Amino acid sequence: MDIESRFDRRSMMKWGLLSAAGAPLLLGKQALAQQGLGPSDELLGRVDGRAEERLYTGHTPRGGGQMEIRLNQSIHTDDPDELEVATRLQPFDPLSWYNEWRRVAEINEGLAQSFEEDNLRLSANQYYLRAFRFYRAAIIYQEDTDDTMMPGYMKMMDMYNKAWEMARPPFERVKVMVDGNELDGYFRKPGGPPGTRYPTVINYLGADSMAESTVLGRGSYVARGLAFLVIDLPGQGAAKRLKHLYMQPDTERYVSDLVDYLETRPDVDADRIGMIGQSMGGYSAPRAAANEPRIKAVSVAAGSHDLERDLFDYFPPIQERVRWIIGARDLADTKRKIRDFTNADVARKIECPMLIGYGPTDRIMDPEGAYRLYQAAVNSERTMWAGGGHPHHTAKSGGPRIRRLPTEQDWLARTLGAI
Repeated sequence: MDIESRFDRRSMMKWGLLSAAGAPLLLGKQALAQQGLGPSDELLGRVDGRAEERLYTGHTPRGGGQMEIRLNQSIHTDDPDELEVATRLQPFDPLSWYNEWRRVAEINEGLAQSFEEDNLRLSANQYYLRAFRFYRAAIIYQEDTDDTMMPGYMKMMDMYNKAWEMARPPFERVKVMVDGNELDGYFRKPGGPPGTRYPTVINYLGADSMAESTVLGRGSYVARGLAFLVIDLPGQGAAKRLKHLYMQPDTERYVSDLVDYLETRPDVDADRIGMIGQSMGGYSAPRAAANEPRIKAVSVAAGSHDLERDLFDYFPPIQERVRWIIGARDLADTKRKIRDFTNADVARKIECPMLIGYGPTDRIMDPEGAYRLYQAAVNSERTMWAGGGHPHHTAKSGGPRIRRLPTEQDWLARTLGAI
């Protein structure tokens, strides 16, 4: 079935592809054309919107009638520790979540220490990383008011640092001056001959992302010839927890400093710098690209037109986290401040190619926000991508699973001319 045959008149009206008078508002060649990305082409150009019959139990109550779905662990795993958490956890209970993940983290920490004592350094690295992953899971959704938040974060970082005392890391630790603050991060690049200058991707993290786990999960980009930079920016990870730096709406103030840094590196091709944004970064990355012309390509896994509608109102359980990220006093102050986090007036300034992802069953970011971003970014050669969003949260609660194709990796490699 070709892409155009997916749209009947009713669905085209819903998405604004036809005006009330019947005149077509064409998606454009890029949205409907095949991209040469193999099976991923099936997910490109699709504008399906919310799969409401699969998402919601009622009709459009505030936030879609959604509950906190993140504090759950699926039994569909072959990892024995994850399975143990799944069988012991009281779903959606923050204390149970913390205790069960910390319990398996401590088990793996003990194993790592035993391997280290016998000088089995690679095995110690493996189990310190497992301990890091589980300590991270324990504290990832904690609020800033939780007494265990900072001790838990420091424990997580201790495991990460011990892991890389046992083995050579696949990344370089870097310090970058961002908006007047020295921030820590990681740079990862492909193996190649000396003097190679790589196209490079900046990762703009989401609300609960952390640079440490992110850099380890980007091997598929590096394997395609892309170097990778990830920094905990204001409102994220270490910058939020250790330096009390909060996110401002004009995210280009951070990204321009990252591009300045990349331009100083002899292993980076400064004419081929791209950016990806995940989750809340689906707002931040396009916003930065609108005002930073040195960004040559942008891909977002959950595109956002404005965070008030697409995140704050759509998924109420995350509102306290958003308050912390932007440094608001309370939820009323958050509601006022979040209105400035919009791409409405700047999306037209994006001129680089853009891959705008959404998930029809996404319960965290409103899929329709991605299409509003698409409609506003009229000067970008842009493509909708139906394989983004937050499918892992849906799957944890027993919801629909999708096959995750390497669409974003292949698109960026092609667009930036990676080797």
